[in-house]
Amino acid sequence: MTREKAMELLKKYNKEEFHIRHAITVEQVMRYFAKKYGYDEEFWGIARITT
Repeated sequence: MTREKAMELLKKYNKEEFHIRHAITVEQVMRYFAKKYGYDEEFWGIARITT
């Protein structure tokens, strides 16, 4: 799955701006820790958007 598709799904099922901003914020945190510990940043960023 691409980040673009993940964002499309996020916006389809979450209409509140707060929920979208929260998901993006947590995505960035997940990417930070994935990079710090040597994991795939893209995977963990997308995983947070779609959950």
